[in-house]
Order: sequence, then structure tokens, then C-alpha cells
Amino acid sequence: MTTRNRFLLAGDIGATKTTLALFDAAGFPGQPVRQQTYRNGLFANFDDLLFDFLDQHAPAPTSACFGVAGPVSANAVKMTNLNWSIAGVSLQARHGFERVQLHNDLVATALGAIHLPAADLQPLNPGIQESGGVMAVLAPGTGLGEAFLVHHHGGYFPYPSEGGHASFAPRNGEQIDLLAFMLQRYAHVSVERVCSGLAIPELFAFMATRCQAPEWLLAELAATDDRTPVIVRAGLAALQGKRSCDIAVRTLTLMVEILADEAANLALKTLAMGGVFLGGGLAPRLQPFLTPERFMPVFARGTYRDWLARIPIRIICNPHTALLGAAYGAAALHKDAENASAGL
Repeated sequence: MTTRNRFLLAGDIGATKTTLALFDAAGFPGQPVRQQTYRNGLFANFDDLLFDFLDQHAPAPTSACFGVAGPVSANAVKMTNLNWSIAGVSLQARHGFERVQLHNDLVATALGAIHLPAADLQPLNPGIQESGGVMAVLAPGTGLGEAFLVHHHGGYFPYPSEGGHASFAPRNGEQIDLLAFMLQRYAHVSVERVCSGLAIPELFAFMATRCQAPEWLLAELAATDDRTPVIVRAGLAALQGKRSCDIAVRTLTLMVEILADEAANLALKTLAMGGVFLGGGLAPRLQPFLTPERFMPVFARGTYRDWLARIPIRIICNPHTALLGAAYGAAALHKDAENASAGL
């Protein structure tokens, strides 16, 4: 087997950044031979980014798998929150891969989640895990991703979902007012519009109609193009007893309540007795807000409140979970190629 045949390429292609990693197939799973993160805004398209990575005197892989933030159809995707289109057949022709697989980024996250060590998962609700039960994944990042895993032939098979783009359903008077506020801005208000990194400035603007923002926070927001991290930092600092900021705390509390409600919706629709994973960039960042006292009264509600209360819920703390899932996807492609060449 040549050096070329021994390497796998995995990628996590998000709306704002892309992480690529090269793995030695013979030693997989293991640490990547090389890993690099790029800001997508520096590249006109994914091809240019990929050429940069592969041009750095690295061993050339034959099997590649990428988790991409968008719906995948016929091994191609037009990204949801970035003007990039990616097709497996084009990547295969331009970069010399023998096999290329595109997954929705939440499918990659789901694949990665089931391979994480316990240290990378923070329990939110211990619950009672049903052996072979469906597992659901929600990932608030730039947008809101959703997926689920079904037990199949001794393992788990991931299924994509675009549930984040389903209609937002308010659960109380405050959220009814939020929906009315958002409908003044958008013809359709999806869950993602009120439960994601993109949503946090919108939630803040809504809260500003109910309480006053401090001058120091308004000054910080005016000085940046990305308001989300400023609001998150202010809310976390206030929660830790540093600088008081009621509007930021209320903004993030509202988002966590919407996330809890949507997690229950997905659990009900998939009968996720295997558990619920909360991932993406925001869930681990918002852990001080993601407490059982805040989350569970919203999650365990309605006709099936007792059933929902038994579902295990874990926060994914590993930021490279989607990359790990893509690596397992690339390893599966490599194994299929080996089996095919051996006539198996």
C-alpha cells in the first residue's frame, strides 16, 4: 500500500470557519497527522481553501469525508448561511480523491458524539438510557442544527434533519410577544431565528423593548460587527457576579428556554429514549445557563412530562465532534475501498 493510500481527510465546514484534518488510516482512530482551521471569509469558495490545505507538502489522501452546514442531496450541498456550493463529484475530480462523502454537519456531529469519551460529555439530566433507543442531537451555533441516530445492525445510523428551520412555536406570553416582534422583521420565524448565534442579537433587541441596556454594553455593541459574543460575555459575567447586566442575562435565559423546548420537540418526534445531545459552539459556552433547574422544567412538560424527564441529556464539550464524525466517515470509505479491492 502506498503512502497515498494510507491517509484520510476529514473536514468540518461551518458558516464561519472550516477545520480540516489528515489521519493515518493504519492508526485510526488516533490523533490527526495535521489539522488546521481556516476563516471562510478569506476564501472565495471551498475549493480554494482545500487547495491551500493540500498544498502544504502533506501526504495526499484518497478517502475524504466532510460535514457541511447545509442540506446534502446527491452528495452535493448549497450551504445555508454561506454562499458556497460543494459537490462530491467535483472534489473527487479536482483533488484526485478516490472516494468523497458529504454529510450534513449535524450528521457528522451525531457520528462523532457516539464516539466521544465520557470526559467530553457534561450530564445535564442523567435519565435512564434505553439500550438501542433513538438519540437526538441539537447544535446551536451560527444556526441551529438537528439530527438523530437510529440503532441499526449493532451500531447507530445517523439521519439528517432541517428541524431548525421549522416554525417557532411560543410557549408563553413572553414568547408570543417575541413572535410578534420577529414577524415585524421576517415573513417566517423559524426556531433558528430565535435559538442560535444569529438569533442572540434579535433576542437582545426584543429584550431592549422590555428593559434598559446599560451604556457600557451599548458602547461595546456599537464598536463591533459581531454582537453575539459581546452579549454572551456580558450575560456570563453577570451570572458569575461580576458586572450586572440584566438584559444580557434575560436574553440568554430566553434562548436557553427556547432550546429546551425545541429539544423536547425533537425528542418527542423521534422518541429519543437513547438520549439527547446538545452541541454546537453555543451549548458548551452557555453551560452556566444550561442548568437542570433552568432546562428541565421547560423540557419535561405536557402530556409526556414524566417520559421526557427520564431522557438522558448531555452537553457535548468537545469542539471537534463534527470533525471526529467526519473522520469516522472517511475511515468507513477507506474500509469499503479495501473490502472492494479484496473482493469482499
